[in-house]
Amino acid sequence: MPRKASRNGSGLAFKQGFMADEAEPAAMGRTHGEGYKRRACRKGRLMIKINDLTKYFDDVCAVNHVSLEIGDGTMLGLLGTNGAGKTTLLRVLSGVLEADGGEIRLDGEEAPFSPSCKEKLFYLPDDPYYFPNASIRVMADFFGKQYPDMDAESVSYMAESLNLDMLQPIRTFSKGMRRQAFLILALCSRTKYLFCDEVFDGLDPIATEIMKNLFRQEMKAREFTIVVASHKLGELEDVCGNIAILHKGGVVTAGDFRAQAGNVRKFQCVFPLKAELDGIRRHPQIVRFHEDARFITLVTRGDADEILALVNGQNPVFVGEVPLNLEEMFIAEMEGAGYDIRKVLS
Repeated sequence: MPRKASRNGSGLAFKQGFMADEAEPAAMGRTHGEGYKRRACRKGRLMIKINDLTKYFDDVCAVNHVSLEIGDGTMLGLLGTNGAGKTTLLRVLSGVLEADGGEIRLDGEEAPFSPSCKEKLFYLPDDPYYFPNASIRVMADFFGKQYPDMDAESVSYMAESLNLDMLQPIRTFSKGMRRQAFLILALCSRTKYLFCDEVFDGLDPIATEIMKNLFRQEMKAREFTIVVASHKLGELEDVCGNIAILHKGGVVTAGDFRAQAGNVRKFQCVFPLKAELDGIRRHPQIVRFHEDARFITLVTRGDADEILALVNGQNPVFVGEVPLNLEEMFIAEMEGAGYDIRKVLS
């Protein structure tokens, strides 16, 4: 029989995580500027502040003067290609590596890696360490000595519900099973902060959705701030509205791209064979023009009525507006700023 979940623990959120999450996505963290700072702190006071952070490995600048502010109860996604600096930034934030310059404040503390502050954060690397032959139960006992609020009961409940044997050596698990096991341990440690590297790597689609819902439920249930890194934009688009893009150690851009892209629209059109499309293709408000025979996809910025008038002038067979995905929002936002973000994300 599964153990009963703690009333306010992760086990309760886990039960809810199996259900379709129809609530609006959790509020997300943002960066840069006073306007952003006010929005980021609407849900609570500022929790994490990174100012002019740098980290070198010999002559290589892995983290290049990064400044970010992440509000209480938010989830920030770090995106970038391999070598962009995501892992190094997370390790510096977690105290695994020492910065060469700049400042980090957690909860406003000037000494963010004091023993009392370290109890508030859990760092989950891409390849987490575990003792030889250790089981989930052994690792839960180990983390219980570091984190006073560790919920061992919920670890057992969640592991059993996901068909993970608490007593089986973790080394015998598949990559996805190991990832599930450590995400369970991270959530049940009940820290204020969770820093995850390649957060959903190795998980099948069902497990990924379960874990995403768990993140949402935990953020609703308690004071919980999450920073996750990935080089796959699609993994984060439905859980992180606010994302920072890193490239060559620096922040290219950061913010709530769904809000920033409010004047960006996407249309799908079908034109007759005789339609003249060069005027549409070259129009300055067209961010992206994709043609497949006479089936055209347009991503536009600015006055949508002006674009629709241009489109309707070619007597289209069909015109319809469709939702933008996060990648299209990113591309539109960055191209609007004169930066080809596809070179960063490819």
